Amino acid sequence: MFFVHRIIATVILLGICLASSHHVQATSDGFEVIDNPIAIESFVLQDQDAKLFDLARLKDHWSMIFIGFTTCPDVCPVTLANLEAVRAEMGLRLSPERIPRILFFAVDPERDIPVLKSYLSYFHPEYIGITGQTDEIDRLVDNLGAFYRLDKKSPEDKNYNVLHTAYVSVVNPAGEIVAKLRPPFHPHNTAEHLTQLVRGVSFDD
Repeated sequence: MFFVHRIIATVILLGICLASSHHVQATSDGFEVIDNPIAIESFVLQDQDAKLFDLARLKDHWSMIFIGFTTCPDVCPVTLANLEAVRAEMGLRLSPERIPRILFFAVDPERDIPVLKSYLSYFHPEYIGITGQTDEIDRLVDNLGAFYRLDKKSPEDKNYNVLHTAYVSVVNPAGEIVAKLRPPFHPHNTAEHLTQLVRGVSFDD
């Protein structure tokens, strides 16, 4: 429970920082649209098949990027399941090619790389896992305005937790962050907001 509380506190803090530098339109469902899209800079990671995943592969698709780690006991699996429920709801509203992909951004490469593919197979065959070298992970994390920390008690600690932000970054086909989703993710409401965003409908009241 302490671990979850730490995550929630970090999410709130980062939300304040984001709002201070970019005008954000928020809804009561935790869906925040960024008025001035944030361009993602170049990065070099790999997917769950050990193939290159860089900025070029991020473009030409809508994507939802969620930071996590494969040994996460609760927040990560619950979020991944909820996001698939969101995608299922969007399937009633949009053609398949316009539904955002789910990218699980694994930030604990020592433990994540060997099991990332098998881990994602428990959720959905179309999930994409991305991870890589620490400096490249940090580059993308910073670009997302996010946070993570390997909470090791010592270099030999193998049972450590990873503290990380729990929000999801929504990226448009130009490779720009255009919205944030914050937990809890209500599948119906989140799908409706995302569908309007993809269709280009303004959220102004």
